[in-house]
Amino acid sequence: MKRVLTLLVLLIIVVTGSGVVGIILYRNITEKSKSEHLLSVDKIEKMGKLELVKVNIKDVVEQTKERPFYLPNAKAVLIIAGEVIAGIDLEKVKKEDVVDSGTQIAITLPKPEILMSKINHEKSKIYNIDWGGFSTANLVDEAYKNAELTIIEEAANTGYEMTCINNAKALLTPIFREIAGKDVEILFKK
Repeated sequence: MKRVLTLLVLLIIVVTGSGVVGIILYRNITEKSKSEHLLSVDKIEKMGKLELVKVNIKDVVEQTKERPFYLPNAKAVLIIAGEVIAGIDLEKVKKEDVVDSGTQIAITLPKPEILMSKINHEKSKIYNIDWGGFSTANLVDEAYKNAELTIIEEAANTGYEMTCINNAKALLTPIFREIAGKDVEILFKK
């Protein structure tokens, strides 16, 4: 009886294993990835932003999702590369911001600001995921969202404003001097 039962269990395992292997092989042979796109231009906008500084930042993020006491916490460790671009919005320059004193022109530009920030997914890497299970995608998504906010905060701490001011003066002063034919002083709003 024991022998029959052992053979029956062994047969069930072999049949189940063969079925799983068959399904995996069938999917690998028949499933091909295909992507179809139907694109349309939604909007074209006028931009007057002068990009002056690009800050590349790497962030090592350990994202944890706490679970009930009887389950282990899910944890992901990611190395995230981000880019922050800062500059000046030239659309904010008004007629009153340009003062001509006869021998010199003073142009007051808006305060430098962060124009764009993004996560560079090609340079980012998921280092490790423990106990993610079905919530792995949410855990990684939360890590990326938190990293993007942290990257913006870190870029603000780098002193990008002074670099923007120096770059704007170096770039725009010769252009404005050539156009106006006078000395040009570039100032910035507070």
